[in-house]
Formats: sequence, structure tokens, C-alpha cells
Amino acid sequence: MKLTFVLRNKKNALKISTKTIESFMERIKRDTKDGAVARRRKQLSYGNFISGYDRQYPTHLVYPSAVFEKDDNGNLRMKTFNGVVALTIDGLDNQEVYAVKRAAQILHYTLAAFVGPSEHEVIILVKIAKAESASPSITQPYSEITSPYSEITQPYSTILPEYSEIVRKKTKLVQEKSKIVSQYSEPTEEEADVLCQEGHRLAATLYQSIMPKPIKTELVSVRSCFHMPLDATPYYNPKAVALPVSPKPAATQPLEVVMNTSEDLGDETSDKEAQEVSRKTKRLMDFLNENYKFRYNTIMGYTEYKDSSRQYMDWTPVDDRTLKGMTMNVRLNGIDARDNDVRRYVQSNMIILHDPINDYLWELYDKWDGKDHIRKLARTVPTKNPHWEDWFYTWFLGMVRQWQVSNLAKYGNQAVPLLISSQGWNKTTFCEQLLPPELSFGYTGNLQIDDKKQVLQQMAQMLLINLDEFNQISPQTQQGFLKNIITLSSVKIKRPYGRHVEDFPRRASFIATTNQADVLADPSGSRRFLSVELTGPIDVSTPPNYEQLYAQAMQALHRHEPYYFGPTETQQIIEWNKRFSMKTAAEQFFSDYFEPAADETEGKWISSSAIFEHLKQKVGISLLKPANVSYFGRLLSNIPTLQKRETKYGSEYLVKLKKPK
Repeated sequence: MKLTFVLRNKKNALKISTKTIESFMERIKRDTKDGAVARRRKQLSYGNFISGYDRQYPTHLVYPSAVFEKDDNGNLRMKTFNGVVALTIDGLDNQEVYAVKRAAQILHYTLAAFVGPSEHEVIILVKIAKAESASPSITQPYSEITSPYSEITQPYSTILPEYSEIVRKKTKLVQEKSKIVSQYSEPTEEEADVLCQEGHRLAATLYQSIMPKPIKTELVSVRSCFHMPLDATPYYNPKAVALPVSPKPAATQPLEVVMNTSEDLGDETSDKEAQEVSRKTKRLMDFLNENYKFRYNTIMGYTEYKDSSRQYMDWTPVDDRTLKGMTMNVRLNGIDARDNDVRRYVQSNMIILHDPINDYLWELYDKWDGKDHIRKLARTVPTKNPHWEDWFYTWFLGMVRQWQVSNLAKYGNQAVPLLISSQGWNKTTFCEQLLPPELSFGYTGNLQIDDKKQVLQQMAQMLLINLDEFNQISPQTQQGFLKNIITLSSVKIKRPYGRHVEDFPRRASFIATTNQADVLADPSGSRRFLSVELTGPIDVSTPPNYEQLYAQAMQALHRHEPYYFGPTETQQIIEWNKRFSMKTAAEQFFSDYFEPAADETEGKWISSSAIFEHLKQKVGISLLKPANVSYFGRLLSNIPTLQKRETKYGSEYLVKLKKPK
């Protein structure tokens, strides 16, 4: 039996090799020379970065169920079915790993058991076979049955005395081979999938009764695979017995095939039709792959293409107009196909995946030159804010981290740099230049904050959202909807033409610009804004060194530098932002008639309701907004120089009346 090893390099080129099961079991007892398995296990412990890491440092995938080869299009094609399925038990500690391996040895269907790609899982290889052909002599690939010929491969002219006996042996072996081959036929990949699915279900039911943890529920096929494991003491039983499996192919047959097959057609006619459909489909796929390049953009959720005849063409989304053009090109070249035929392939999971974010970031992972490029970029913003460089550094790490999180993350990037200056000081240009050209699709400065559905969709697809003209966002929106979305780690939206609401990871971080200084309407929410008032125009004459900028961020995140603000920094932000708070009419009238007193000799203790009543008599209730005593009390509590005490009647404040002007 041979296992298949598949490696896709950074350019997505496919490399295939095979090893015998015996060689594989020896191979996993030690790591590679550069410690690839151990290094990947360490990366797994960091959580969300593993997909990008695997693209930057590709490792072999092991396919235990079959031997695969490459077809003419460079895709995997099943060659020989091994009759093996893999059970996975994960979430294990060291003692549980040992217990699972020991338990797997109890059943004689276990071919092998070993620690998986992480240190907290065990993979069990179980032999299976079709119930009617489960005997050891028949479950092996018939290509291996020819081994007896090896004893009669020497020229018969050198062994004339034994010639007649050799002829007799050869005749007998040929007859035996023909008999066995007639009983055993290599299954198609579809048949092997059915066998694997039913075999996995049956094996999981059988093995679960002796396992300390649940067997992982997963989609199973003949193409199920796992990353290279590492186990110094794996279990291997070459005499394992195949678990008899009775597949149910009828349940897996596509409905349209069942409905479209006439009952009066014989098997021969059906086979010819199926072969013709297969031939036409392959011809269509070959033509499309020869004339176009395709990739599925996992961030934007659509397939992109390049026309092979246009050398400098950028990757472009495949829309309906493009699909119709491809169909016409196909038909002009003598291939009988319709729009739906082309669409089925172009929008199928046979198109390679492309993650523009992680592909870009992990290319830069180990290229940092050691210089502080992030704070250097912050210094292009002239300001008297002494904290700006450090605040920008932490926010930038949070932005890059946000691009890589899953929808299982607990928190989103809650900080928002707020650039404050007169018009024409390059605030918007600075925001646009934060993203490299490769990721410029992820920037938007045209968010309709009142359209909640659009906002949530942009948060899932965009990378950086500029809240331009922040002063135009109403206080109610600041304190409600905006405050809520800034804290989200994932968003629940329904795709266009979708039927269900789905959970998507939030990728976008926020930045904001304004021409007015008093813009923060929510005192409790001001901690989320990194307010910086410019003293001059931002220098945007030289674009940032994107490679070093993002390489530094990746290294910082790898070293677990904080990408969020702790209690000390948060209090620092709150104190700094008080100068940018929006003053209500009630606050302004209070400052017109009252001021904080230093002690009781120059002022007296007055309740918030009494102060409110005094102002109402002076200016009238219509001007005193918000006309609410409890809200007014909260405003007084946020005045840092105003002394406050609690009595049995409520809060009182030490104030003195100003002399009338």
C-alpha cells in the first residue's frame, strides 16, 4: 500500500510523491532537518495565523485513502484506492493521547495510530473494504497481484530441463490472476467517496465506544488529507483486517441524473452517454484553462480571471458579461457549451483559492530590516500630541491583526485615529496611503453610516474604513450605532440573493477625519478615539515603504506585542480627549452661570436638580437641551475640576455662582 504526498508551493504548482505505508511510519518518527513540523505546531498555538503561515511555508499533505496522480490540467486524479479511512480525535492532553493510541490497538481493523499535525490529536487509519470483497487477497489493488511472475522472469532458454514445469506454473498463475481480477475492479472516485463516507461512519460508531473523547465529525471523501504528523512511537499493524462496509450508492446519486436516465436504456447506452458527457466537459475545461487563468478571491467572494492573450491584464472579477463572452469564445472554437456550462466550472470549487490579504502579509513575514517604520510613518503627521506615535503604532498592529482574525474572535479593533485640522492638510490622502497597492481594494472613504446593512457588509469586505467628515455624524449615531459596530468582532449579514443570515469575520478597522475640534459626543465612548490635532499639513510626498511597514507589523504580532490599549493607556486617551468633547447647550449654560469652587468658603454644595432648576429659570426649558435632570447629572460628573459628594438625598456638587456680565 502507498500513501500520496501532495505539496503546493507558493506559486500553487502541484508536486506529488508516494511512499509505502511502512516508509511513512518510519518517516513520522522524526522531524525534518529544519524542524518544519515542530515549527508549525508552535504556530498552531498562536491561533488565527495558521492559514497564512501554511501559504508562506507550505508543507506536505498526506492522502491515506488513495494513490493520486496529476492529470493533463495539473489537477489530482485518483489512480488506486487503498481502502483506508482516517478517524481524528482532537483536543487531547498528553495522557489522553497515550490512552487513545492504546485504545485503537484493541480493534484489529486499526492499520495505524499516531499523533497528528498538532500535539493534541491522534489520527487512526482504519482498513475498510466492500462487504462482498473483504478478503485480504481481493482488497489489495490487482496491480500487486502480479508479484508471483517474478519467479519466472529469467529466459527459459537457460532452464530447459524445467521448461515444461515453468509453462505449467505460468498457465496456472494466469488463470488465477484472471479469476481474481474478474472479482475485483478498481472503483471510480465517486464510488470510492461513497465507500469512504460509509466506512468512516461505521468505523466512528465502532471506535467511539472505546475512546475517551469524541471522534471528530468531518466531511469525508477519498481526498481527505492531513498535514505531516510527528510521533516517535507510532502504532502500526500490517496484518490489520478490513472492516466490511456496505455502501449505499443510490443515496449519493445526483437527483438530476436519476430523473434524466430513462428506464428503457441499457447499461451500454448509459455508459456511452456518460463517457460523451465526460469527454465534452473535459474538453471545455481544457479550453478554458488554456485561454484564461482563474482564481477565487476568498475575501471578495467571487472568481477572478486573466485573459492569457493579454499580457498586462490585471485580475478582473468574472461578471455575467464576461461569462457570456467566454461562452461565445468556447462556441467559436467548436465546443458545444452554454452559459451555464461555463458558469458551473468558473464558479465551482475546482478553481484555486486566493486570499489576497494573507498571501501579501506572509510574503513579508521574515523580511523586516529591524527599523521602526510604523512610528516613522506616524511622524509625518505634525502634532503636539505627545502620545501620537505610540498610539498609532498600537492601532496599526490592531489593524493588521484584524485582517487575520476569524469570526470566532472575541474582540475587534476598537481604536479609531481621529485626524483634526483645517481643510487641505492631506488627511484623506494620508488615510488612502496606509494600504499598499496590492490591498487598495480594501479602502473606502464613502461609507453611508445611516445604511446599516451597507456598513456591516463593508466591515466584512473592507480593510480600512475612513469616516470622512466625522463631525457630520450625529451625537445619537455616535452614542448608539457607531459605538456598537466599532466593538464588533464579527458581523451577521445576508449575501445578495442569499436565503440565510451568515456570520462573517469583521476585517475592517476605522480611521476618521474632521475639520472641527469639538466632535466627540459620547464621554463614555471617547476612549475609542485617538484624537490628534494637526499643527500643519501631513507630508504625503513620499509613499510609505509598504514592505517594511507590514513586515514590521507581522514580526511584532509574532512576538505577541500588544495590539490593544491597556488600562493606563485608556485613561490617558480619556483625559486627552476631554478637550475635543462636544459641549451640549446644558453644559454651555452651566459654564455661563456656575463655576467649580475650591472649598466651602467660596462655594456651596448644590444638587444637580437644583442647578438644573436654576438654569431653567434663567434661560428657559426650550433652550436647555437635553432637558433631562439625570443626563445633566452625568454631564456634571464628567467635569474633572468639579468636586462631588454623595448624600442620602443624592449627589451634590461644590459650585459658586458667577457674577452676571
